[in-house]
Amino acid sequence: MTVLVAEEQVSIERESSVLGAASPAPAWTDRSFTFPGRPTGLAVASDGTLFVSDAASRMIWRIDDGGEGAAAVARAGGLSDATGARRRALSPAGLALAPDGTLVVADVTGHRVWAIAPTGDHRVVAGSTYGFRDGPGDEALFRYPTDVAIAPDGTCYVADSGNHRIRTISPEGVVATLAGSIYDYGDGRGPGGRFRQPLALDVDADGTCYVADTGNNAVRRITPDGEVTTVAGAPPGGGADGVGVEVGLRWPTGIAAGHGGHLWVADCGNGAVRLIEHTGASTTTLRFGGRHWPVAVALAPDGEVVVAAELVDAERRSQTCLTSVGAER
Repeated sequence: MTVLVAEEQVSIERESSVLGAASPAPAWTDRSFTFPGRPTGLAVASDGTLFVSDAASRMIWRIDDGGEGAAAVARAGGLSDATGARRRALSPAGLALAPDGTLVVADVTGHRVWAIAPTGDHRVVAGSTYGFRDGPGDEALFRYPTDVAIAPDGTCYVADSGNHRIRTISPEGVVATLAGSIYDYGDGRGPGGRFRQPLALDVDADGTCYVADTGNNAVRRITPDGEVTTVAGAPPGGGADGVGVEVGLRWPTGIAAGHGGHLWVADCGNGAVRLIEHTGASTTTLRFGGRHWPVAVALAPDGEVVVAAELVDAERRSQTCLTSVGAER
């Protein structure tokens, strides 16, 4: 097995200190996988391969469904642009997969969105430095983008957490603001829909965007024309199941849109995975104990719900734990 490092290839043994084991990594087909690191994003390919971003090592890991273990797609040294100019170290967070297998990456502290092709070629899709500005590609500015999602029409949605906005990148590379404005809470259209540090989002087959509005302890819905409504939860948050604004969420950091309007939420502060029906009713499907927090959630093509969680061990080291909470109903 090889590890992809930008356009180079090195032996997996050279990554053993990162993987934390000299023995072969277990297959993801075991439906349980743990390795050192702090997860910040998760995506599942059509063949069941998992991609996990790791804030501790600043790597993106690939876990093959067929038993190939873990390999790094990109590493801490960072990526360079098309001219070969070195960019700052990659700080990967949310991940999304385009239909052609291209991995789209939210680079938090680089304030950019990257695309990594299956061949390993990579490019900046949009963003250049810290700030806020709509416009074409490298003229656009983000402030700590934390998640990305690809809509059926090819539009890339971005959780621009530092700007408290949801942005879009057209297939032509033009950035626009869909919703959000100031650090606040409220439903409304466009800038009238207010967010507080939205960290995660997903888009369903109809092009509706769902947002884990982390600072507001809520899940929000955005129609393609920018109308924002609240699906579940509300400030100041809580820990109980319920319906609509009665649902108690605490620092939700991951969301996946399923079939029939179902939403799966990584309710990090409560150490739980929640299923929110299209009616807004919440059910806790998994609750972790101890120092174990779900961070991201994604749906496999077969409907399996995959969760990336952070476990802090007795030596206060972060471990990335991947697990399944079963399949969609």
